[in-house]
Amino acid sequence: MQSDMSDYVYERLGHCPICAVPRWFRATNTWYRDSLFCESCGSVPRERALALVLNDVVPDWRSKRIHECSPVMRGISLQMSLECPNYISTQFVPAAPIGVTMDGFRNENLECTTFENESFDIIISLDVMEHVNDPIACFVDMYRTLSPGGICIFTAPTHKERVESERVARFLPDGTEEHYAPPEYHGNPVDSKGALVTFRYGYEFCVNITLYAPFDVQLRRYCDHTHGIIGEFTEVYECRKPLNKT
Repeated sequence: MQSDMSDYVYERLGHCPICAVPRWFRATNTWYRDSLFCESCGSVPRERALALVLNDVVPDWRSKRIHECSPVMRGISLQMSLECPNYISTQFVPAAPIGVTMDGFRNENLECTTFENESFDIIISLDVMEHVNDPIACFVDMYRTLSPGGICIFTAPTHKERVESERVARFLPDGTEEHYAPPEYHGNPVDSKGALVTFRYGYEFCVNITLYAPFDVQLRRYCDHTHGIIGEFTEVYECRKPLNKT
């Protein structure tokens, strides 16, 4: 039954691409990016957007080899972990040995993972790229670990007022942070301090990715009430490794 609308700034019955059935989407504030939840799976818009793309471009994803970097176990991440036998999740804990399994995840630095070449058919990340120190190294490594024809699907806040991307912070070799703008931190499942924002991406990011590694890149942006994908930063990137490797 529909709730009293006074409880919510937004409430709509739609179709969750993760639950695959009609669900209510509800938000208690207008920052829909982090507040517009599916009543059942708990997903937020960017997670539903990624699920929509994943189901569209790789409908048989359950039979694929999937690497997800830094998941929060709800929505599409939880679904993949439960329904894909060849799903592996990674987090990055700098103080721990790289490549070891701990607390249910494998400790990996996305800039230089220990996975073998062509280990995966799909690589997934939700709001990770704005926190990395070296995006070039990340895309080079993802290209290396994807099979020919494999795809990386990820979300990253992309600022509509920007064309060029801007580095706003970096990690120095000794682990300290250097800031070029007021520091901003987002939630981090393995660090209560949060994850430092290192880049604010503009719309040339799509082109830059093709310079980092020879991916074919597509970018989708949504205003989709039916699937509960509205508000700021709804972009989903698709980076396909060509079948004929270069």
